[in-house]
Amino acid sequence: MQYVFHKYVRNCSEEKSIYQRHEEGPRERTVHGQPYPDWRKPWIQRSGEWYSKLNIFVEKNPNADALYILQKVPDFNLQVAKEWWAEMKELQERQNQRYIPQRVDILGPNLAAMHYFTFRGAAVRLKNENNWISGNPMDLDLPVKFAEGYFIEAIDCSTFKKGGIRYEGIPNLGELNFLKWLSLQNNSHVDEWSLDKLAGQNGSTIEYLDIRGISFNVGCVYALARMPKLQVVLISDISDNLEIQAALSVLEMENPNLLIKVCSEEPPEQEDTRK
Repeated sequence: MQYVFHKYVRNCSEEKSIYQRHEEGPRERTVHGQPYPDWRKPWIQRSGEWYSKLNIFVEKNPNADALYILQKVPDFNLQVAKEWWAEMKELQERQNQRYIPQRVDILGPNLAAMHYFTFRGAAVRLKNENNWISGNPMDLDLPVKFAEGYFIEAIDCSTFKKGGIRYEGIPNLGELNFLKWLSLQNNSHVDEWSLDKLAGQNGSTIEYLDIRGISFNVGCVYALARMPKLQVVLISDISDNLEIQAALSVLEMENPNLLIKVCSEEPPEQEDTRK
């Protein structure tokens, strides 16, 4: 692991600047021995396109979210300013939650997840441990490089900051091979896409899942069906949605070992869900 860390630092120090790469000129790129298709290149690199020296600052296609926000600038007023600021904060939060491979290379998947979730207000419990790890990351004294013996078994994201985890943050749960208990309570940004991603990553290990307060629909039921080890699911009251009720009934028939608990927004036993 120390070798991987030094290799990562060396690669970062040897990385050339945009200006240096521009002066050297583009290198011919091939895919399976064939020239890289012109239509897959950034528009500024396609043949026939005119560009100036300023193209040094435009190496990649513009971000679609950023372009959408900039389109609202001509109609700028107080309400648009508030919406723009909220969208910019949301865009920033999604970027901040994204999966960073270098962090996993240095810490390993379990320690990387501990740093990631405790820093954002969530709680983590290790395998064969009863105490939950949470609080100020500076006071937790977590290892800053890979160490043996850290295997995450449970994560409570009900106190996740900034409105909860987004789809971009779900990959940080990947490679947690001992994860059995997960609470996404009141993470309003979690939807069927997030649960489907979760099912593909952790569906073979998760046994307990709390998804009260998420954006729940029939698509979420399909995602739950992809978690064969699931034993207990907590969801919010869906008594007014017959379509979801029917889908849950089919899910219970397909998985007789699954217990689906429909809870109110503030169940009396809420404090006991971590046991």
